[in-house]
This record gives sequence, C-alpha cells and structure tokens, in this order.
Amino acid sequence: MNNLAEPIDMKEVMEILDGDKELLIECFDELLNSMPQTLAEIQSAIEQGNASSLDEAAHKLKGSLKYMAAGTAADVAYQLKTMGKEENLSLADNIFSTLCEECEKVQDFMERYKVGI
Repeated sequence: MNNLAEPIDMKEVMEILDGDKELLIECFDELLNSMPQTLAEIQSAIEQGNASSLDEAAHKLKGSLKYMAAGTAADVAYQLKTMGKEENLSLADNIFSTLCEECEKVQDFMERYKVGI
C-alpha cells in the first residue's frame, strides 16, 4: 500500500508513528470519526462567510491530515485555511469541493487498510 497514487503515504505515517500499527489504527479511527464534523464546520463557515471559523476548522483538519501523511488533502485544507486567514472566500466553494473529494479518498483508503490488517 505504498503506492504513490494513494492518498496516505504509509511509509511516512509509519515513520511518524514509529511503526506502531495499533496506534495507526487508533489514529485512523479518530480521523474517520472527526472528519465529517470538521468538514461540516468548514462548509458552515463558508456558507456563513465566516473567515475566522473557516481558518480555525481548516487548520484543525489540515493538522490531522498532515499527521496522517495525507499530503494532498492536507494541502487543500491549507488552501482553505489561508483563504480564511486572508478573509478571501471567493473560491472557497470550489476548494471545499476538492477537499471533500480528497477526504473521501483518505477515508476510503483508511477503511480499506483497516480491513486488510
């Protein structure tokens, strides 16, 4: 599962977690459980035009994704965080759509990985 096309770099995440597969599953479960709520917070912030809330929610998701070596999804979350920080939400809907697609890839990967253990 170290395919470069995968949404999580397993080599990197196992280095981060010192090869602890039990911790990996705990982290996957935590992200799987928290991601829908955080995405809903991001969507709500965009709909309300609340740049500060967008910055906070996108920052939280970016950190979690980065820790799990989900680089592409983390980069997209970072774009939204930056939009919130700069109070420029003009492209936020489009970027949020991309974020949802990338997070879905991450979720699918984590679920497939857990089944394969």
